[in-house]
Amino acid sequence: MIGSFRLPFFILLLNLKQSFSRMIFSEFPFLRYTLFLILGILLYQVLGSQYFILSVVLLTSFYFLYAVLVIWNRLKKQYGYQILIPLIAYIQLILLGYVVTYLKDFKNDPDHLIHQKQEIKGYIAVVLGNDEVKPNSIANRLRMIELIDESLNPIAVTGEVLIYHRLEHGLKSGDLVFVAGEPELLTPPTNPAEFHYQRFMQRQQLAHRHFIGEKVFKIGYRSSQPIEDFFLKIRSAIISNIDAKFQDNQAKQVAQALLLGQKKNLEKEVSEAYVTAGAMHVLAVSGLHVGIIYGFFFLFFKPYRMKQGARIVYLSIIILIIWAYAMLTGMSPSVMRAATMFSLMALAQMKSRSPSVFNAIALSALLLLIFDPFLIYSVGFQLSYLALFGIILIQPILVSIWIPKWRVVEYIWQISMVGLAAQLMTFPISTYYFHVFPTYFLISNLVAIPGAFLIMSVGIPMMLCFQVPILGQSLAWMTEQLISFVNFLIFGIQSIPYSRIAHINLSSEFMIFYWFILALVISLFINRKKWMLYAGFTTLLIFGGFQVIRAFVKNEKALTIYAVSDGIALDFDHSFYLDFGVPESELSFKVFPNRSANLRRAEPLPILLRGDSLIIPLPELKQPLYFYHGEWMNQSEFTMYQYAWNGDAWQEINDEAMQPKISTARKLVFK
Repeated sequence: MIGSFRLPFFILLLNLKQSFSRMIFSEFPFLRYTLFLILGILLYQVLGSQYFILSVVLLTSFYFLYAVLVIWNRLKKQYGYQILIPLIAYIQLILLGYVVTYLKDFKNDPDHLIHQKQEIKGYIAVVLGNDEVKPNSIANRLRMIELIDESLNPIAVTGEVLIYHRLEHGLKSGDLVFVAGEPELLTPPTNPAEFHYQRFMQRQQLAHRHFIGEKVFKIGYRSSQPIEDFFLKIRSAIISNIDAKFQDNQAKQVAQALLLGQKKNLEKEVSEAYVTAGAMHVLAVSGLHVGIIYGFFFLFFKPYRMKQGARIVYLSIIILIIWAYAMLTGMSPSVMRAATMFSLMALAQMKSRSPSVFNAIALSALLLLIFDPFLIYSVGFQLSYLALFGIILIQPILVSIWIPKWRVVEYIWQISMVGLAAQLMTFPISTYYFHVFPTYFLISNLVAIPGAFLIMSVGIPMMLCFQVPILGQSLAWMTEQLISFVNFLIFGIQSIPYSRIAHINLSSEFMIFYWFILALVISLFINRKKWMLYAGFTTLLIFGGFQVIRAFVKNEKALTIYAVSDGIALDFDHSFYLDFGVPESELSFKVFPNRSANLRRAEPLPILLRGDSLIIPLPELKQPLYFYHGEWMNQSEFTMYQYAWNGDAWQEINDEAMQPKISTARKLVFK
């Protein structure tokens, strides 16, 4: 029995060795296609929209040239132009990536709300989702239909608005509403390293928000997304049943997240426990959840034993069920990746083929990025694909290091290596975004992965049988007990001392260096080529040399004054800081991200209070800083360069541009 567990890993490892012994791109064509498409998407971010017409012309020209060369080879029954044809194909993919990104970007739509300059008295819109409860209001996403200008004329318009209201009865998806007032553009961050909410929402094709109180009126109903609305109603009914049948409030939240992908209602305490334990991935509907559904049907009927007609029907039903579940859970990037990949594998099995996992993964990414190129910037999309590549590439290597003799030990070893392989691949990007590393992730995976499997195994039948009197209640009770037990273990792991390392800041250069070394290590294990070892050592020396030079180069003596609503927060000379009367929440989101990345040591600055004035002596400078009623007073005699944070970078400003009230973060560089 033990051999049956070992065999798949040895086969996969052997396939990997054979693949990497040749050029990897020749074995997995869709991998290279996807990489060139991604290059075109990123090129749009660099070049902007001004080259769209040229890109379309070039794309069309290269397509016809490619077609002529391929037809010529077919007519001559030869394979000529072996370098030119692939080169043209790759150029087409780059241009395609640029073009689809342009077409998806709302800024290029002349009818979009962002281009309307007239005064807006109100607008008509359709609600796209049910109420999302916030601490002080209720949020809804609206799609614009018409705006009403100052002359009360209706103007057709496109775009979406995020509204915050306080209606007693709320809104539902499909409600047609009139909203009084004018929406405002989302603003960029006012401090360096602060979360860029404006950019995050713009990549979801949303640029405006509107705080409306009760100034919204229902005027009808319009189903602009009938399929989404259908699954939204089912999801709402399931959530209502979970709320009614579960007693444990935390179990309710985890059930909605794990079974339906609805993490927005997670309390901070629950979210932090799963993040600290390194188990947050089980609350994001992904390949684990879709794989359980996909594998469930294979327990009863084996497609390869069926006749082709029956096999096509059976696998088509499985594909429909997978996408129905994806729609039910909200179509997050991770679930779209899993649904697309399993659909491609099912399509290949219709012809009794065993598809390449790498090609299936790459083709799923290719299709999703053509559908929405801005998915490339989604953290969920990035983590989902990186984790999957880590499991496929690294886990077989780790498992082969030691083969336990006992079945239980081998099961624990394999699950542990799944978590380690995913963590090795995703570590740089997860810490880059979230600045936290879960110390005991190996232990939590032993709880989270089997726990998620058991919860899904009972929870999905529960969702289907809620209306069955005795069975529905019994399954709900079992699901709640399973979730409560997993929660108990996760909170226990969180309570262990040193359960996480916080305030980690990794540069983009370090991420590239890390993945390069990781790729060399994987290749070295498979091929054992000396040049790879030399390349690794050379890279280590170069990167280490840059770090040493950076440490010894004398940095500018700069003072950063953060933009906060109350109090004073500042950093000086990469070594000193001051927080005076700043709310804790603002310190976490506005100050700490930049401070933890730039301060080499943290020593508090002294302060002197004189009436309504605050005097802050700065080390190595003869004259202190003066603040009056929390506002910086420029009374310094020494020469300095002055900069303001514009949302993306520091922008130099002159003395006349300095306002008494600090609206964004300021940086003073002393000569």
